[in-house]
Amino acid sequence: MMPVRGQFQEALDLLRVDVDALGRLGEQAVANAMRALLGDDASAAAAVIAGDDAIDNQFVALEERAYALVAQQAPVATDLRFLMSALRVMADYEKTGDRAVAVAKSSLADWEREPVTIGLLGRMGDLALTLLQSARAAWVDQDLVAASDLKSRDGVLDATLRQLVAHLLSQTGPGAPSLVLHAHAAGRNLERIADHAVIIGERVSYLVTGDPSALAAEAR
Repeated sequence: MMPVRGQFQEALDLLRVDVDALGRLGEQAVANAMRALLGDDASAAAAVIAGDDAIDNQFVALEERAYALVAQQAPVATDLRFLMSALRVMADYEKTGDRAVAVAKSSLADWEREPVTIGLLGRMGDLALTLLQSARAAWVDQDLVAASDLKSRDGVLDATLRQLVAHLLSQTGPGAPSLVLHAHAAGRNLERIADHAVIIGERVSYLVTGDPSALAAEAR
């Protein structure tokens, strides 16, 4: 029979794998939402919206497991930091899925797919996805250097959002109000997805260094 400590470590390792699987679901939701937005693909949008329940259900199950490990094992030091980090990271992945749903819903709305706007949104989507992928890898590998790099990389996406806003403010004509409303909503949700990636980096900082100030970071 495996010693109690070995069973606990195995449970932690399995939780790490399953939290990463949740991250993959969130990442796929974002990719499908961008396919819907850029390709005017209603089936991709429907898949994102329908798949959100699976993300939510997995999040709840993982959260319950993490809290049970805290209650049953009373972990300290590194193990406790891992569990606290995992709880926050899984919540960021769940919120990422919610943001992907919002982007998918924007894709279903009736508004003009103006080329410059779509180009800027596409760039934001690419940047958000690469940040999310890097954040997921940083958390799984406990890579402090990669985690610390996320915030500076997020600046490129923020600058692209500012370009989008400036472009939208220059739009005129009967289709402008709908274009501005829905394109801006999509852009803001992509920005929030990137914010969650950056915050996951903060979770890694807490996990590796034990600095509790990193744990306090939340998406706006």
